[in-house]
Amino acid sequence: MSSASLSYRLITEPALARTAFAALVEREAEALSVVASVTEGLVADPARHVAPRWWAGTDEAGEVVAAFMHTPPHHLHIAHATPVQARGLAVHLAGSHETLPGVGGLRAPTEAFADEWAMRTGVSAAVSMEVGRFDLPVRPRVPFEVPGGFRTATADDSALVDEWHQHFYEAIDGAGARASSLDRHIAAGRVGLWIDRGRPVSMAYASPANGGVTRVSGVWTPPELRGHGYASGVVAALSSARQDAGESCMLFTDLANPTSNAIYQAMGYRRVGDNVSITFRA
Repeated sequence: MSSASLSYRLITEPALARTAFAALVEREAEALSVVASVTEGLVADPARHVAPRWWAGTDEAGEVVAAFMHTPPHHLHIAHATPVQARGLAVHLAGSHETLPGVGGLRAPTEAFADEWAMRTGVSAAVSMEVGRFDLPVRPRVPFEVPGGFRTATADDSALVDEWHQHFYEAIDGAGARASSLDRHIAAGRVGLWIDRGRPVSMAYASPANGGVTRVSGVWTPPELRGHGYASGVVAALSSARQDAGESCMLFTDLANPTSNAIYQAMGYRRVGDNVSITFRA
């Protein structure tokens, strides 16, 4: 399908974006995981991001076939599109004199968008991160003994969970980045803790399932507690719990970190695709 046959519909209301992408989420749940979970979060808490925007790529039959999202100050996110469709959005936005800090998402359409954007705006484009997308086709297992055990976080753990989530967020997005509270996830039983000698030592959480798929994220062990396998224990146990609830699991991991990639693959996670993040500079 050529980009000429698509219209790019701007959406600024989270509830309308959720409705617009619902059918595509059901068909492409893994690819739309970030869009679906961020949109759900904004429906619940509209103040979570300032001026979020979505673009629904709609074909001549009126079907949404491409999905894009921008939650400043983050990069434009390409969730599902062909390279031609992504180039089409770049043309559309450049013609509207938009400014963007960068673009991220599925490798091929993201690179296509960046090439078109750089050509039309004169900015330089440089890859800032490469990320692997993993699914979990089997029951997870940890191939070594981990001291301690798993439990689901409760409201009493809220302060610690949010502190650790903030540390995780800063490690990913840099100092000054602000993480949202995970209270909603705790209330839904979607935050897991690993407990050793009576104290929490690691955490992870699972996004609300969309299209039957949950994304495991926020994996954090304080630096002084690392090296004991706690993160492996909590990810495997949380993944098992979500499978028991009838959900499929996925996660993203930085391809520059061979240790975490090896750990997740030993657990049973399988690399099924790549995402890339590209930063623009004037």
